[in-house]
Amino acid sequence: MPRTKQKLQVSPSVRTEAELESRKAAALSAAFPNIPREQLVEQRRFTVRLGHETHEFDSAAQWEKAGRADVIVLHSGRPLAVLELKREDLALTHADYEQAQSYANQLTPRPPLVVVTNGRDTRIYDANTGQLWSGEQDAANAVARLLANAATLAAADMRWATEALMGRETGVWVPIVRSATAKLLAEMTDPPSQSDRAFAELLLFPRLSTFAAIKSAQAGTTFTIVEGAAQSGKSSCLRELALLTRDGEDLAVLMLRGSGPGLFQSLANLFAIELEWNLTANDASQWLRRMSTGPVGPALLLAIDDVEPGTSMAADLEELATLRPGNTLNVILTTNRAVRLIKAQNGRTQTAVGDRAKVIEIGPLRLEEFQSAQRALANHKIHFQQGAEYAVDYRAPWVLRTIYDDAASNPRYQDPDSAMLLPPMLGLELVQAARRSYAHQADLLRGYRVLARCTLADEGARSAELALAASNGFVVRQDALSDEARHAVAELKSQGAVRTYRHAGSEDVVVPTIPAAFLSELADAAGDELAHRAAVDPQEAGTWLGNRLAAVYLGDLIGAQAIRCMAEKTGGFSSGIIDGLLAIEPTEVPVENALVATAAPDGRLIHLKVEGEKAWLSNRHGDVMGESIDLGEERPHMLGNTAAWMILGQLARLPATAVGDDSQRIDAFVLLNIGQCPFPLLRANEEGLGHLVHDLGDHGRVLCHDQGPVETATHAMADLFSRPWTHADEWVDAAIETGSLPLLHRLTIALRTVQLRTIPDLSEWADVTLKERVLPTLTAALRASVGGEDVGVH
Repeated sequence: MPRTKQKLQVSPSVRTEAELESRKAAALSAAFPNIPREQLVEQRRFTVRLGHETHEFDSAAQWEKAGRADVIVLHSGRPLAVLELKREDLALTHADYEQAQSYANQLTPRPPLVVVTNGRDTRIYDANTGQLWSGEQDAANAVARLLANAATLAAADMRWATEALMGRETGVWVPIVRSATAKLLAEMTDPPSQSDRAFAELLLFPRLSTFAAIKSAQAGTTFTIVEGAAQSGKSSCLRELALLTRDGEDLAVLMLRGSGPGLFQSLANLFAIELEWNLTANDASQWLRRMSTGPVGPALLLAIDDVEPGTSMAADLEELATLRPGNTLNVILTTNRAVRLIKAQNGRTQTAVGDRAKVIEIGPLRLEEFQSAQRALANHKIHFQQGAEYAVDYRAPWVLRTIYDDAASNPRYQDPDSAMLLPPMLGLELVQAARRSYAHQADLLRGYRVLARCTLADEGARSAELALAASNGFVVRQDALSDEARHAVAELKSQGAVRTYRHAGSEDVVVPTIPAAFLSELADAAGDELAHRAAVDPQEAGTWLGNRLAAVYLGDLIGAQAIRCMAEKTGGFSSGIIDGLLAIEPTEVPVENALVATAAPDGRLIHLKVEGEKAWLSNRHGDVMGESIDLGEERPHMLGNTAAWMILGQLARLPATAVGDDSQRIDAFVLLNIGQCPFPLLRANEEGLGHLVHDLGDHGRVLCHDQGPVETATHAMADLFSRPWTHADEWVDAAIETGSLPLLHRLTIALRTVQLRTIPDLSEWADVTLKERVLPTLTAALRASVGGEDVGVH
């Protein structure tokens, strides 16, 4: 359960530098009564070295902040003592001696004495023996003897000295853990144009989940778990967390990898490398216990990336939970499936981690997050056309990273006067960018190609849960794997390129962790299979493509790229493939007397039982729960068979889709047909803005004009008229002759887009065509559809 966060304690009053000077003088007089004051020099700023790092101490700053200070005392230019000053209301303890002694042991040459005082009590220790020291009546001669023998004293026990310095009270540990975090982040960061590591050097998308995780830790939650799919931005949350807190006073972040030897051994290894401090795993566990309590300093926050159940890291976190750490130690970790960390194997009992955990889910960028991402990309001269906020596919962080990496590696965009302008919807540019980014990773692509073939060949039944997951991400059933694929999965898993687990629908699945690379291979594999089938029957091959990709994530991109790959390898493709895709006409039917499964924003599956104008929440068997919901006249509709025409929309955007003479362009033929679809050909957008539509009654629904060409077919139509084409007027005439209100509406938006592009001659042609031919026809058709009433089209 979350615990109440203890407030950081500070000194009740500000200590002045004059008071510090007075206290030092009194302490030196008490410790060395017969040594002239001018022979003793105080060094108020000094450094100690821990491993590879040096740390500076400023006694004046310490005194003002906390009412305690450490000073080096020199006699005749040689270090004589470490002086530990405390407030007068604090009693002296053995820990005060140990802290001062730890400073002495880290200095070269080492001072032979340690002095601790609170103004009322002063104690002097021999730094070599740890025994109380007294100069008796002749402190001057006693000091001289100490300094003379200093060179022959044994080396200090550096291990315990380091342990003392790494205690919560000193604050030395804060820059050390932050430095270790910075080094790990550097190891996980690619320079611009590379795609091998988790982060891009100059790119970070702020996430609301990061602030939710910080808030959770500050509220006292021991384990905050950030859960999400591969490349959903989980690791970036930890990176953002570390960057946001690197100069703060409340949290000090130590970031670790979830893979490897486990939490405690990872800490021991880290301290051995960074501090030359040799610990056992048990020592590291005890250090965490000590760091979890105490009123002074920031809380230690362990940020652990990618924790898998059954690993040494997961086992150590469970052990840490059983130790019941205090409220100045928090853990924020990332994982693909939190339930396997917070529930025991029986699926019911909470684990020790689960008893003290809060789960924060991360998924596609929300609207405000996407707008922040747009601003971040604009700093790198990557811009989006109007309407991109409606495209849910752009919300995946891996999509934006792939686009960025490709732009950063393109010499064209190194020119200060050049910039990238992306269409308002995701297109084949993503597939091409992925192919370029991962072309050098042959082993990865080979393994993914084998998986891709199994994906296309899998026609087995799926649970509703898995079907929904497959429409929103890449997932492969393990039961569909060939022997070659099983071998490939084992190799890919060792590289971290796939994850395997049992899905909520009880199917065992494989999930690629590098979606961009898998997208490219899936499209290539689909192209090979398409070519094989087209050699027998092109139209049947087109039908297979549209049906097979109907429930596949980014199926329209994969299908269009498959046709493109086939054409590149074989030198062309048959128009029969187009006919096969066109034959799969999209449908829209009202949901009546049905059991419907849909995904909630948090990923849970929700079942609705619909009967007439009422709906109930139900289980997967149709057993209703709770009161009914009155649907009224606004009954839900279900779209079907949209993938085939969306594939054609993507294909129509390619400039090289012409065969025969210029009047028989395939892109123009395709758009004349799919442009008549009676509803927008868009993927569902559950986040951000809804799509504003005009209801045309029996003629269907169309997007509002001011949303721009956010539909692929409409954007392709605008591109068609943005290039010189001698048969453009004939195409417009053909569109008008169809009498299709949806087609005329799409044509209106397309022509307005060409107007806004200010293309010499073509924009003027679009303006004249719109005003003199298309708008009058559309207005008349709308008037006729509403019984002759006046209708205005703007």
